[in-house]
Amino acid sequence: MSMRKYWWVLFIIVIIVFVIGVEKNKKGDITLTGTMKNLAIERITMIHQEGARPRFAPDGKSFAFDRKNKDGYYDVYISDLEGNIIQSVTEGKGGITQRNNGNPTFDSTGGYLIFISEENDHLLDNQKYLADPGVGLFSNLYAADLKNGQFWQLTNIPIKKTFTDRIPATATVNPHFSKDGKTLIWTERYAEGGNNNWGRWRLKAADFVIENRQPTVRNERVVFTPTEGTYVTFMGQLDSVHWVVSGNLDGQHEYGMDQYVLNITTKKYTNLTNTSEYWEEDSSITPSGRIIYMSNADSRYEFDFSKNWVSQPTERDYYSMNADGSDKQRLTYFNQEGAPEYLGYRVLAVAADVSPDGKYLVSTLGYDFGKKKRDVVLKIALITFK
Repeated sequence: MSMRKYWWVLFIIVIIVFVIGVEKNKKGDITLTGTMKNLAIERITMIHQEGARPRFAPDGKSFAFDRKNKDGYYDVYISDLEGNIIQSVTEGKGGITQRNNGNPTFDSTGGYLIFISEENDHLLDNQKYLADPGVGLFSNLYAADLKNGQFWQLTNIPIKKTFTDRIPATATVNPHFSKDGKTLIWTERYAEGGNNNWGRWRLKAADFVIENRQPTVRNERVVFTPTEGTYVTFMGQLDSVHWVVSGNLDGQHEYGMDQYVLNITTKKYTNLTNTSEYWEEDSSITPSGRIIYMSNADSRYEFDFSKNWVSQPTERDYYSMNADGSDKQRLTYFNQEGAPEYLGYRVLAVAADVSPDGKYLVSTLGYDFGKKKRDVVLKIALITFK
């Protein structure tokens, strides 16, 4: 083979590899295929230019998520795995406030969606960001019938209306169902406190009942309140007794929260990560029992615990481990130069959910386009495992 022909063939091979490895999808973002840094990943596809907090339907063929719209408020949608919106759940709908709606989760039948909804007439209600669905201030749990579009209020927390009314700024966030679908579990901010007024948080649960197509909750109860720390949030169940939670249960700073296994019967817990200098939250459990979680352990930016986290640049990626904390592995490398999935700017891998068959991880990726200050846009990616 002549040198000229050799270089021409090599050029064609390079072009083919590039086209196969990085292709533009119809949503205007890149699809990463081929060899990822972690060989367990087959493909990473950005399927929504804006969106957050996705949760799979029981059949694994669709997922619910929330998205900030032009009016500055979040709404709830259902998408297929190609990124097509198949149902708008709250946007412009009667029977639900047209403020922030988000953080959705399906019930076990797939016919109802539970989500948080911001109430009207609360303190500083002209500040739209306060009730962001990732925080849930001034919000209650609601249920939506996905067939007929009806809504029902499930909880009724006290809503702070003035600075002097002696009511704490309460919040409801992160609803999940137990494995058997009978119990609804969520996180509640019930008092002030913590660093930077993070607040005091606890786990609540209730029996989820549907009668005559009307969902309701019964036997609402507090199931766990941290005694040393201030924050806990439910992530999933290994079984009915052993729950995976995130928080600062050992009394560390909230920005140094860890992953734990909590025995909900004895209230004893085991710290799985033990990294009080790093923030580890937003975990999901695979069918095989591995825990996928986010961490800033490999971030190039050191977190200043004395400052508000929102104003600070940071990087987060996904990691995985066994249910006992062993065999920790870095799953994604969005922030490592030279990795196939490196995007050239800071990425925050946050709330994600594993599909029922374990084939996919639908994830929230915060793209920080800011140079001098933080400018994050939340997108949704579908990670396909081999």
